[in-house]
Amino acid sequence: MTDEILGERIKTIRKQRGMTLQNLADETGLSIAFISKVERGLTSPTFSAILQICKALEVDLTDVVQPSEIKRSVIKKDERIQMSPLADGRIKHEFGTEGSRKMKGLWITLEKGTTDISRGHPEDELGVVIKGRLEVTVGKDAYVLEEGDTLYIEATVQHSLTNIGDEECICFFAIC
Repeated sequence: MTDEILGERIKTIRKQRGMTLQNLADETGLSIAFISKVERGLTSPTFSAILQICKALEVDLTDVVQPSEIKRSVIKKDERIQMSPLADGRIKHEFGTEGSRKMKGLWITLEKGTTDISRGHPEDELGVVIKGRLEVTVGKDAYVLEEGDTLYIEATVQHSLTNIGDEECICFFAIC
């Protein structure tokens, strides 16, 4: 998905809700200038910012990034829906589910030395490290996770994921 498509979807939903940029900024804590740039496709919002926008618009994340009534039970690896690349393409978020669901699946791939930061979001997450080594900071606590290790992150808690291994790190998160 391109930044332009994502921005257009956010703008369309905002207008359908009768919200102004100021209303959305007030609800999210994000600046009007930032939201305007997102809507025009001039910047790539973080995953956390997208979740804040979705919460304020009262829509499911998947409705913004992959609006679809299709609810396939199986998503093949090459069919995952990729969100806009983060950190110059060194961090990748891909959905492992599609359509509006109670639970969402999210694949996160981090190249060596990259950090994915979230200010928190409205859903709880359960993650597992599939490949590599990961330093995870949840609130004020830090942990080192390796292949097969899991973590639970409560909603709204700030957290970060840093690939501290010698190769790419792949994680899968169930979000609900």
